[in-house]
Amino acid sequence: MPEIGLNPFQPGRGISPPVLAGREVELAEAERGFARLLEGRSAPQDLLFHGPRGNGKTALLLEIEHRARKRDFRVEALPVDALTDRAALVRALQERAGALGGQVTGVQPAGVGATTTPRQPTEDSEQLFAAWLGKEAFRPLVLVVDEAQALAPEAARPFFGAVQRAKSGPVPFLLVCAGTPDAPRRIRQAGTFNERGFVKCRVGRLDRPATLAALREPARAAGRPFTEDAAGFLAEQSQDYPFFIQLLGSAAWEAAGVGASEISLRDARTGASACAGHIERFYEDRYQEARTRRVAPVLKPLARLFAESDGRVTESRLESLLRTVVGEESVPFDEMALEQELSDLGVVGRSVPASGKWEFRVSPTTCSSGADPGPPPAARPRRRAPSASLGRSRPARRCGGYSPGDAGNRSESVPARTGHLPAGARGA
Repeated sequence: MPEIGLNPFQPGRGISPPVLAGREVELAEAERGFARLLEGRSAPQDLLFHGPRGNGKTALLLEIEHRARKRDFRVEALPVDALTDRAALVRALQERAGALGGQVTGVQPAGVGATTTPRQPTEDSEQLFAAWLGKEAFRPLVLVVDEAQALAPEAARPFFGAVQRAKSGPVPFLLVCAGTPDAPRRIRQAGTFNERGFVKCRVGRLDRPATLAALREPARAAGRPFTEDAAGFLAEQSQDYPFFIQLLGSAAWEAAGVGASEISLRDARTGASACAGHIERFYEDRYQEARTRRVAPVLKPLARLFAESDGRVTESRLESLLRTVVGEESVPFDEMALEQELSDLGVVGRSVPASGKWEFRVSPTTCSSGADPGPPPAARPRRRAPSASLGRSRPARRCGGYSPGDAGNRSESVPARTGHLPAGARGA
């Protein structure tokens, strides 16, 4: 009997899964950028991975960082706190440029270097960014920014301006950002040229073969494989959602117990039941975030609509409901803005980009719990979307030359059909 190792599954934020399955398209985009760096040139477009929380964006960034270090690239991370206001950005760049304790002066183009004097450090973002790049002249740099949806325009504008200017310098670099579905909009607010400077990739659920690989391969390598029916059950329960895959896989492993040579269907069911509270809390967090964005009054009508349609509705039915809700509820949005807000929050999202169907991504149990949605927003004029825009056809956003669906990246959010989730995460 092979020796059985430790539980290989790692549910949690910012932890690399044992097998990063189903992210071939996203990693291919990173490899294209690396190829440019190896030629001594900056990538013409940087990378932005966006999707609701828990879809493995941070794990994807960690894999990209690992691959960059294997090529002996310099890898740096700029914390999101540095981009919440201009003063924070300046402080972060000063620290990284080595300017605290002396002023960066006479900065030449990136890579040439800088001199210091014992005066106050400069607050010029472009000079500081150039000095940071120039600390290791001509060594390619991969710069990582996670939680990009927190970008504040007053910090993002000088930051992206410095990035754009440095592209013509001698230090080749690639900027890799990740954030929630709101990240592209926040970057666009900092300047339309910023959005054009990114290849934008939606990071969503896996396809079923990738889900099964993410379950089977780590368990097999650790010496305790899943039976076929156990793996299939957990894949269905997870709805191909990366966080739930790790959560359910870990729980099933523990349910099998010490000495078990395989994980049975019974173990999988026991583990799924043990996860019910975690899954419900996940939905509660999403609901609370929706409350802060003043869309909570919409959630119960949405839950009823999707429950009547087995978890998926057409775009025309969704838009019809949103028109009704905007007319009856206290929400500070028109129909189009409300749909975008719900999508940015991960409350709704397209199932397959080309299908025309939408899915509901908040547990109906949470929506019907009677939680107080909070006081109504202050009265403000409501812009009505022109009726001609309803029923519009929206092209699927693409990742480079690929559609997310080409790699089975079926959705940008959380499982849709809560009837497949463990008891306790289900709704009426």
